[in-house]
Amino acid sequence: MTPPTTDGPPAPTTSREEAWVAHAALVDAARNATAEDPAYHRPIESIERGAALDDEDVALLRDALVDYLGDAPVRDRAPGRALLRRTDDATDARSRRA
Repeated sequence: MTPPTTDGPPAPTTSREEAWVAHAALVDAARNATAEDPAYHRPIESIERGAALDDEDVALLRDALVDYLGDAPVRDRAPGRALLRRTDDATDARSRRA
């Protein structure tokens, strides 16, 4: 199957495992964020709904994954790395469009 040719935002995850890792990383980041920074709530809600992330949310997810994967449980590492690669690609594509 060929990938879609749209420039729209990527789907947040491609498997339940990736959705779990994305959710865990974002919740961890939200816990460590200041009370004045509710930015992580939006991508968490998108992940829970299975909705696509906008560019800003992809960047938040990427940053959350970088922090999370350093101490992630072994079961989360492979799906987390796959998701991190895709968020890196999406972030790079965004910077090329800008």
